[in-house]
Amino acid sequence: MATVPGIDVSYWDSGIDWPKVRATGQRFVFMKATEGDFYADPTFDGNWAGAKSAGLLRGAYHFFRCNVDPKKQAAKFIDCVNSVNDNGELPPVLDIETNDGQTKEKIVANARIWLDLVEAEYGKKPVIYSGQYFLQDYFSVAGGGPPTWAKDYPLWLAQYPNQYSPGMTPYLPQGWFKWAIWQYTDKGQVNGINAAVDMNVFNGTLEELYKFAGAKMAIQLPKNHQVSNGDTFESIANQYGVTVRELVSANPQLLKKGEMLTIPVAVAIPQETGSGSGSQKGSGSSATMPQKTYTVKSGDTLSLIAIKFGKTVAEIASLNNLANPNQIKSGQVLKIP
Repeated sequence: MATVPGIDVSYWDSGIDWPKVRATGQRFVFMKATEGDFYADPTFDGNWAGAKSAGLLRGAYHFFRCNVDPKKQAAKFIDCVNSVNDNGELPPVLDIETNDGQTKEKIVANARIWLDLVEAEYGKKPVIYSGQYFLQDYFSVAGGGPPTWAKDYPLWLAQYPNQYSPGMTPYLPQGWFKWAIWQYTDKGQVNGINAAVDMNVFNGTLEELYKFAGAKMAIQLPKNHQVSNGDTFESIANQYGVTVRELVSANPQLLKKGEMLTIPVAVAIPQETGSGSGSQKGSGSSATMPQKTYTVKSGDTLSLIAIKFGKTVAEIASLNNLANPNQIKSGQVLKIP
């Protein structure tokens, strides 16, 4: 089963070194923006900008107070997110995990008001975050299970196994049949964060994560780094916020003092939309989309070319009938889907 790693953070994880976080392979982050109608996380602005500069997909979450006017809570969240002049890539999140003395009928009704208002503001279905037992006990209707409309919202489930291992899946609450994100521990350790951190996986491939976020993969203009004494692939990767694998793919040669390395820096940018109304679904087939070409240069690998154009190795290999993606040569002209 394909999954993509990510984290979520708040004030308790302040002082984050975002390039180091990105270098660990994390691809997305949700960060606390607001709580109730009275609190804005003081680290939100800095985290929002820092995560973007490191190339992480970002989403904001609101800690819901069930005994507070949901309209005021939505307004508080919207004001906070809009204040940074950048709505991020991932959908907004409703974090609902305390009942605050309210009945499940009141909780469900108030949550729906917040969800509708925030969706109207950003044009994206918000994500619902909660735990298995809270959803079963407090976010349910007569007869058990969630309200019928809840199936339209992506589920971010908090559920902590005794020991997580890749490939595991969470137990779904009664009436829920799929999950988008799984928070599997609140005691994770990530380079660049000097505190325990919540660890998550997205249910899908990296390409599916970017589609979920409404973003596409691209890279900034390549940076150069001159190798100096003491440099290692790991230290350089941490400095620029790329994984060691990405760095080695772009620079398969051995490290030598004085040598110039190419630094690929992945970033997320909004998906381009065509003119006219309608969603991005069915927005044209690959047969009618314009194609680019790329002339292979010395030192290129298909992985590096795929990162450069925001494509997968499989897509480029298939379009060019490459039997062995590892065998490309300088001067070869490739079609880019």
